[in-house]
Amino acid sequence: MRLLYSLEGKVSSIDSEGIGIEVGGIGFFLMCSKSVFREASSEENIRVLTCLQVSDAGPALFGFMDKEERLLFHLLLKVRGVGSKVAIAIMRTLDFREIINSITSARSSVLCQVPGVGKKTAERLCFELKQNIEKTGFGIISDMASTDSDDQVMFVYQALETLGFTRVESRPAVSRVIDRLGKIPGSPEDLLREALSELRRN
Repeated sequence: MRLLYSLEGKVSSIDSEGIGIEVGGIGFFLMCSKSVFREASSEENIRVLTCLQVSDAGPALFGFMDKEERLLFHLLLKVRGVGSKVAIAIMRTLDFREIINSITSARSSVLCQVPGVGKKTAERLCFELKQNIEKTGFGIISDMASTDSDDQVMFVYQALETLGFTRVESRPAVSRVIDRLGKIPGSPEDLLREALSELRRN
């Protein structure tokens, strides 16, 4: 449902499942992805994209740092036997890239680390989502799986952070560069230069 697209307000509480946000005198509780927990600080402002799900147990609100995370959440929900609580548990336990890489490389053992995800569910996630993940363009992220590529991308993230860009801003920019070029540039400096161009355009 798109009744609530995003929320911006002060973080009022943080617990093991999510965060509370005060918006205009109204308190909302959101079950969140790992990256939201990483960015959230008590009494500090935060903006999150949201997804409202309504089930027999009642309505529940879920929070994500960007559109890519929210899309991944919706893709997880399409898998038979995976409800919103399991989908957000996956995104709360694993990084965005870990989920993408485990699905595209069929490493179901990584998904089994998530509480509530057994071997059969993990294998089903890999089998049913591999093509959908590749169609979204997320598949390009799996090309970063080698150690050299990881080092290069992490170098760029750290360089961008020293320039004042958050990881939430940097990650989509780096992904767009790799998607546009069809590969990771030959050097960290080239990737940094291209990512900066992307960030200045947006």
